[in-house]
Amino acid sequence: MNINNAGDEQPSSLLFDEVASPRKKSRTDNSGKKSWSLMDRKTDQEVLQEMGLCLLEQDEGEALCEISAVTSHKPNLKRKRDIENVNPNINSSITSPRSRFSPKSPKVKIHNANPGPSKSKSPRSVDKSQTMHSTDLLEVTLLYDYLVEKETPAGQVNSQCLPPHGAFSSTSSSNSTGGKKHNLTPLGLEEEMIINKRSKSEPVGSDTFSVLSDEMILSVFRWLPKRTLAHCMLVCKRWYRVACDETLWQRLDLGNKVLSKNALGRILARKPIIIRLASTEIAEWHATTPVTPSRVQYLDLSMCTVDNQTLCCLLERCPGLKKLSLESVQMTDSICKLIGRCSNMETLNLTMSRDITAEGLAEILKGCVGLQALNISWCSLDERALQVLVGALPQKLQRLNVGGARTMTDEMVQKLVARCPRLLELDLSDCSHLGAAAVLAVLALSHLEHLALSRCYLLPPHVLTKLSSMPSLQYLEVWGMLQAGSLSALRATLPSIQVNQFMFSAIARPTVGARRTSIWGLRTRD
Repeated sequence: MNINNAGDEQPSSLLFDEVASPRKKSRTDNSGKKSWSLMDRKTDQEVLQEMGLCLLEQDEGEALCEISAVTSHKPNLKRKRDIENVNPNINSSITSPRSRFSPKSPKVKIHNANPGPSKSKSPRSVDKSQTMHSTDLLEVTLLYDYLVEKETPAGQVNSQCLPPHGAFSSTSSSNSTGGKKHNLTPLGLEEEMIINKRSKSEPVGSDTFSVLSDEMILSVFRWLPKRTLAHCMLVCKRWYRVACDETLWQRLDLGNKVLSKNALGRILARKPIIIRLASTEIAEWHATTPVTPSRVQYLDLSMCTVDNQTLCCLLERCPGLKKLSLESVQMTDSICKLIGRCSNMETLNLTMSRDITAEGLAEILKGCVGLQALNISWCSLDERALQVLVGALPQKLQRLNVGGARTMTDEMVQKLVARCPRLLELDLSDCSHLGAAAVLAVLALSHLEHLALSRCYLLPPHVLTKLSSMPSLQYLEVWGMLQAGSLSALRATLPSIQVNQFMFSAIARPTVGARRTSIWGLRTRD
């Protein structure tokens, strides 16, 4: 009976427990269903098998971490992070080690190569090789996090060119253009972009420019400036040969430049015809090659800086000069002799040239018999040199400027007029010793068109009225001689003559006014 009573008491106790404990009552009602509660399982093995997880090669610390993660989250969160920092294979989502230093930094998830559920194995049940790979991957991630911190300026710059943590996989990503694989380093991608940008691809296809003939290339080169043409000569031998054609170097404008040593010889080697070297510093040139005549016909050396020996070497190789300007250049008898060899000389400008002697002037006038325009003003010629000048001037001379000859007399003017009856323009300005006899001698020039008597203070004003008998005279310059009233009276007396129209003389000068790209009306630039 006790046994029966004991058996009868057991259900009553159970019933009492069900009534007393709602949790046990709910478990009893759902006894037919499969429960996921941990209290219904005796061992952790059965619980994890029901959850679809496997404990293959799992240590005690990992199992403890997983059980604590399932049962409670907040109380054991610190313990869970400590265990995760020890074993990187406990969960598919790993908190970055950087979170220990910067709490606000986001977590980095490392996904498996083949994600998705599995019936036989859980995503956490991996083999040893995959476990080692994930460990190495975490080390690379740790190294990357310690090298570049996103909160620093360097991290913000490098984060734009570096891949995210998930990009560090077993196989490198292929390039979108060439399909090449890259081993990504903290600065590898940026360096490769710079290298690809600097690398130039080789030209593809045939060179169509080489098909053209030399004549066609020459016609193209004619449109290029001299500086660009000099660069084209460095391309290849054929371009050098074509660019050296003499038709491309007929005009050279090297004004206001500085020429290096022996550069003048290389200029003559291009066989130019028109050269402008005004205000140019010319270095020494001592030619050792035999003298060969050049093609230079128009040479402007006004106000240039050149030594006598270099100037002699230049003039020695220019016997065909037609127009020459040596304004403000120091002269010697040897230079004058070389000028006299230019039998084709038509225009010679020696304004303010220094050290011109009577012998040197005689050599010039002896050789340049076809001279038509001569400017020898302000050269400080002595009386002996002036006597040689007025007695040896070419008879074909049309324009003459002897201004500033302080020792010029009336007798010299009479000889000059008798020697050159075809003068069209005569400048006797600043010849302070001239009188009325000089003006009366000028009346014999029937072809004279322009006469300059500026600052000839010994001339009486009434003598100027006699110039009305010259039918060809068009311009008269008397600057600084007459007052305003006298000047108006003179203009009324000479109605057909324009008075004081040109202050400066342009006889034999290469440039007039602001035209600095031409000499004697010829272009110096292509």
